[in-house]
Amino acid sequence: MPENVPTNNDLLTWPIAWLRVAKPKEAEELSSLSWDTIEREHGDKIVYLSPHRVGMRVGHALMLASK
Repeated sequence: MPENVPTNNDLLTWPIAWLRVAKPKEAEELSSLSWDTIEREHGDKIVYLSPHRVGMRVGHALMLASK
């Protein structure tokens, strides 16, 4: 993992751009995982904006890509 990428889940230490909630399609592109895999294996990182709108923080998607 690159040294400038925070490895913890303390959102207060993240760059502000990483706090944005990405739509499922963008989260797939950032993490290189399908949304189905994200739901099954990383459901704790999904953000529910409303009953019909979901997403994932950009930082979490980037961290999944680096594993």
